[in-house]
Amino acid sequence: MPRKPRTVDFFRVWSPEMAYVLGYWWADGCMYIKPSTTAHEVKFASKDRSHLELIAQTIGESQHTRPVTKDSDCYDMTYCSKEMYYDLLALGGTPHKSHTTTMPAIPADQLPHFVRGCVDGDGTLVWNGDRPVIQIYSASSALLSGLGQTIEAATGIPTPTIVANRTLYYIKWSTIRAKCLAAWLYAENPGLALDRKAAIAAKFLDWQPKKRPERGTITEGMRARFGAYLPPQE
Repeated sequence: MPRKPRTVDFFRVWSPEMAYVLGYWWADGCMYIKPSTTAHEVKFASKDRSHLELIAQTIGESQHTRPVTKDSDCYDMTYCSKEMYYDLLALGGTPHKSHTTTMPAIPADQLPHFVRGCVDGDGTLVWNGDRPVIQIYSASSALLSGLGQTIEAATGIPTPTIVANRTLYYIKWSTIRAKCLAAWLYAENPGLALDRKAAIAAKFLDWQPKKRPERGTITEGMRARFGAYLPPQE
C-alpha cells in the first residue's frame, strides 16, 4: 500500500524555526518525485539522529528516522508531502540541487537562523591550533558566493574566497572574523542549534588574539556591529 500523503505547511510562514530548518535542509537535504509512485518526497539527513528528531518535532509531526544503510552512522527522515515539496520549490529549492542551488531570498531578521542551519547542516566550527575557524561546504560555488555576500551585507564580515576541495567548495572565516560570525549566529540570535556546535561557538566568544590583528582584518562594519567582542583599538 502506498504511503499516505501528508499536508505539511511548515515552510509557508517565516519564523526563526522555519528559517533554521530551511537552512539545514538547504545545506544537507533533497527533494524528488519517485518515478514508481509519483510520490513527492522531502528528505533530511544527518549523523545527529536526535537533531533530526528535534527538527521533526519543530515541523510538528512525529517522523521516523532510520540509518541510510544498515551499517551507516548517518540517518535520514523523509516527508511524503506534495505541499511541502512545492513550498520548498517556491522558496527556490530544486531536485538534484547539489551543484546548482543558489542563495534564496531570506528576510533580514531571519537570516542568522538560516545561516546557522546551513552551518549545522554542512559546516564546521573547529580550532586550527588556538585559532577559531568556521567553514561551510557545498557542491555549489554559487550558493557559497551568495552566502558570503549576504553575510557581509548583514554583518560587515568580509566575504571569504571560495576554495575548491575535491568535489566540494568551501568558504572559511578564521580568527576574529570567525569569533564575530559565531557571536552573530549563536549568541546574538539564539534558537535551534546543534548542541555540540553551539558549545564550540560559546568557546569562540572567550577567545582573544595573542597579537594585534593585521590591518584590514577588522572592518569598520565589524567594529560598529561587534565592538563588544573585539580587542580594543590602539
